[in-house]
Amino acid sequence: MEHTDLSQKAAAYQKIRRRLTLFHLFFTPSLLLTLVLTGLTFAMRRNAVALAHGNEGIVVAVYFLLFSLYFLIFDLPVSYYSGFVLEHQFGLSNQNFKSWLWELLKKTLLSFTLSLALLEFLYLIIRKFPESWWIWAWAGYALVSYVMGKVFPVLIVPLFYKYGKLEDKTLEEKILKLVGRFGMPVKNVYALNLSKTTKKANAAFMGIGKTKRVVLSDTLINHFSHPEVEVVVAHELGHFKHHDIWRLFFLGMITSFFAFGIGFWGMNRLAHSMNLTSTADVAGLPILFLIFYLVNLVLMPLLNAYSRHQENEADLFALRAGFHKNDFISCMQKLGSQNLADPNPPAWYEWLFYDHPSIGKRIEMAEQYQPDQVR
Repeated sequence: MEHTDLSQKAAAYQKIRRRLTLFHLFFTPSLLLTLVLTGLTFAMRRNAVALAHGNEGIVVAVYFLLFSLYFLIFDLPVSYYSGFVLEHQFGLSNQNFKSWLWELLKKTLLSFTLSLALLEFLYLIIRKFPESWWIWAWAGYALVSYVMGKVFPVLIVPLFYKYGKLEDKTLEEKILKLVGRFGMPVKNVYALNLSKTTKKANAAFMGIGKTKRVVLSDTLINHFSHPEVEVVVAHELGHFKHHDIWRLFFLGMITSFFAFGIGFWGMNRLAHSMNLTSTADVAGLPILFLIFYLVNLVLMPLLNAYSRHQENEADLFALRAGFHKNDFISCMQKLGSQNLADPNPPAWYEWLFYDHPSIGKRIEMAEQYQPDQVR
């Protein structure tokens, strides 16, 4: 009876989540188009120019501030519902309103600061290299992506959560033995206080090179058995052994190269008809973002299909590493229950939006797995 109630709760939760995802799918481009069609983007540009006194960098900064406030005004009610109301309604959040608002403020300020720095660089090179800016922008994006991969666990994560030592030394020894068995250079296993915000469980390998580390959420450590936690770590080890981090990095570079190229082509053809002074006119930012958004939307099913393939291979790696499939299945069942995951989402939705196989498919794969199957 309890299992049935939990399944119904997960189905109800995920149904609302699907609706929110579809809403956002059209909400973001609608806001971008509204800026252009109403002429609001030009009003923002005029205000920015009036305050900048000829300084192009200040024009970009003021415009982006107005642009960000515009999005914040419309997105805040949706964020409040999806990030606070809904999570409390289904018993997944551990935050009160004050802490939720504080976390949102930190994320907003961090996102604004990083995005502004990138935009200043983008419009600087557009002004300096109008015929080849997209190549320089793509190269800069590649560099930033690589640097962020290294600094994310040591600079960004601590702004929101605290690392702690894994108090269960027996579990720590098992994990270090497991990663050492497959030649992964990791010396530290960290516990992350994810319960500060949510009841959901997660784990990951973070960082590149010397910043690489095993990170387990306290919600995982406290509710999963040792073999189940090891299954999760073994899955992440599969990504390491298959070089998935680097594969995804280079795939991202290929897709971003395509996106910047389309952005260059599109802006050159639309600048005159939009009455932009040039492609360096910051009033064209909504169109450039819209081009990037549409390119990502077109490529999303292919990228997600590739990601699901990688995740399936990592699941198989965990099983081939010697873990009993019953431990794998119980781990997936607990993850599904604790995160209120939909075990069998609509096929079209999984194809379009899921970067992991559904919990139901992962369990079915494990049930059918035979230890002597070809690797």
